[in-house]
Amino acid sequence: MRALRHRRMRAASLVEAIVAAVVLLIAFAATMELLPRLTLRDDDGLAVAEAECRVAQAFDKYGSGLWPAGEYAERYDGGELTIRVEPYRQYGDLQLITIEVRIDGCRKRILHRQLVEWRE
Repeated sequence: MRALRHRRMRAASLVEAIVAAVVLLIAFAATMELLPRLTLRDDDGLAVAEAECRVAQAFDKYGSGLWPAGEYAERYDGGELTIRVEPYRQYGDLQLITIEVRIDGCRKRILHRQLVEWRE
């Protein structure tokens, strides 16, 4: 009797490569379909840029350390800013400034926090 030899199937590795490529292609296509939905839309970019500009202006205004602790609200054409000024832990010369921006017509919310030192 002849000894049985294991035969290799040469086409099997080609089929496996094609199946793997198809699976990766489907995963890539699904990712590319979902990614724009999770990021900015075309009309949101300008609104977010304006909101970031308003945040910078608010930090300039409230970052002096002279504002008493509390919550302040400011409205602008494209949304609303909520500014919280609170003392930072046990340090008397530090304040934590938290600015939250809500953009009108958009679910996006921007939140910035910054520690400021009291200046005279």
